[in-house]
Amino acid sequence: MRSGRHGAARPPLGVLIHRDRVDFSLFALIIVVALAVMVLAGWTSITFWLGLLPIFATLALMVRRLDRLARDEVARDEELL
Repeated sequence: MRSGRHGAARPPLGVLIHRDRVDFSLFALIIVVALAVMVLAGWTSITFWLGLLPIFATLALMVRRLDRLARDEVARDEELL
């Protein structure tokens, strides 16, 4: 009997990020642009507070992408066994 995913080792984050460098570079660019707008607008501006939305959305997308890449890697390793 197979134990399923119990004990399956996930690859390091650096390996996952290296595989999809373009995606994570775009995520970083979105965050940098949002932070630049926030700095230029000042914290009293509505633009500052609206700049938080793309930052949180991008962070959520990054976490989802990393999770998906890790699951694909584990599935690929299980297929090779």
